[in-house]
Amino acid sequence: MIATAGPTRAAALEEIGVQVTAYGGGMTERVRALAGGRVDRALDTTPAGGRIDRADQSSPAGGSLPALIELTGDPNRVLTVSDFAAAAELGVRITAELRYDQMDEFARLAGDGILVVPVARTYTLDQIQEAAELSQSRRPGGKLILVP
Repeated sequence: MIATAGPTRAAALEEIGVQVTAYGGGMTERVRALAGGRVDRALDTTPAGGRIDRADQSSPAGGSLPALIELTGDPNRVLTVSDFAAAAELGVRITAELRYDQMDEFARLAGDGILVVPVARTYTLDQIQEAAELSQSRRPGGKLILVP
């Protein structure tokens, strides 16, 4: 398995046997090299319109999706959980389905320390503007939680 991650998450992914490469210029080529050629399947969790290879600013609509289609060779081998409009345009598969039948497994993985949801910061509702600004920066460093 190959993942793209920043330095904050890379070590944890490597601990569980994932090959990790950084975001940014040349990322597509680094993923292809790690895979030894074509990638079998790709999961896109990039925020809608975000680019996984920031050096490629000529990428058409769909942010990261065109690069993932290029890596897999087939839009049916790409699944997105975030960029639904571009997915419809490019023929990429979409999922927003909650798998309640898998919750026991998710809980087990979380209990074993394998599944971790990093929380960058918790905000109260009166801090919503600050939370929105950090979210829009695309560098929150984890999930942002709003509490009443």
